[in-house]
Amino acid sequence: MIRLITRRCTLYTEMFHENAVLNCTWGPREFMKFSPIEHPVVVQLGGNSPENLKKCATICEELGYDEINLNVGCPSERVQEGAFGACLMKEPDLVARIVKEMSNAVQIPVTVKCRLGVDEFDDYDFVKSFITKVATEGGTKHFILHARKAFLKGLDPHQNRTVPPLKYDWVLKLKKEFPDLQVTINGGFKTFDSIKGILTPENGLRGCMVGRAFFENPWLFSDADRTFYGEPNPGYTRREILDLWSDFGTMMMQERPYLSLPMLTKPIVNLFCGEKFNARYRQFLSDPNNFKKCDNNFETFIDTCVELYDELAPGVLDKKPPALEKEPTKEVENAI
Repeated sequence: MIRLITRRCTLYTEMFHENAVLNCTWGPREFMKFSPIEHPVVVQLGGNSPENLKKCATICEELGYDEINLNVGCPSERVQEGAFGACLMKEPDLVARIVKEMSNAVQIPVTVKCRLGVDEFDDYDFVKSFITKVATEGGTKHFILHARKAFLKGLDPHQNRTVPPLKYDWVLKLKKEFPDLQVTINGGFKTFDSIKGILTPENGLRGCMVGRAFFENPWLFSDADRTFYGEPNPGYTRREILDLWSDFGTMMMQERPYLSLPMLTKPIVNLFCGEKFNARYRQFLSDPNNFKKCDNNFETFIDTCVELYDELAPGVLDKKPPALEKEPTKEVENAI
């Protein structure tokens, strides 16, 4: 669905653990496959075994991913129990070895996503030393820096995304101290103004990573290609997006019967964030009884939802993305 809104923004997968990649019952080609129209796509991996992650890297390259990202910033309990994610920031030698093994096994870039510190290891010199070690010994050229420290105890994942203070100044200082490295900033960016404000030429950042902001308000990014890349937006209205998603969802349910309804509605559930009657739209999609009333037919289910919302908020479905510069291209529609 994202590619109906922006063609240029780089997409990241969820984090796949090394054991899931190597031992998935379906096999990685089914477990991690994606559509060619989704490029550029970065696969995010987690784990602590250089040998296993080396194998994973080879698999990911064979599957066609554009980059591989090692996540050493996730602080969840599951991650801590497996001794990977943010725990690894305390072991920079191991991270450097993992990245080196992965990089030596593939031709595509291997990057690292991390925090600015973890637990008591939270001063500037710690993160500077971590980056120095991983860059010089591991060979990493691109770091995605979540501009907060991580607490492995006392805070849940949501609190770890909101409670520790943001330190954008540290990220900008690190970029200046490592001018030859590419740095992407992450954390707390929810508006176009905040993103544009940080991505100035003088800051020299590679980019700005957003996660929940896109899920919470995907339509906000319908102007991303024009704003950040100087290219025309895809130009689809939300009516057209839902029509295409209806076809795509129907196809997916036929190909993958194990897919649940929430998995197919999650990408579109916030498509009308900020608009009138957004709650009614969300309620319809979230109620499985509505799907049953449509004879468990996904196309009928989406068409009914569109009709309902069109009656409640005439005109909203047909709003064009901001500053449309040319007619929408149809490559995504044709691919579906």
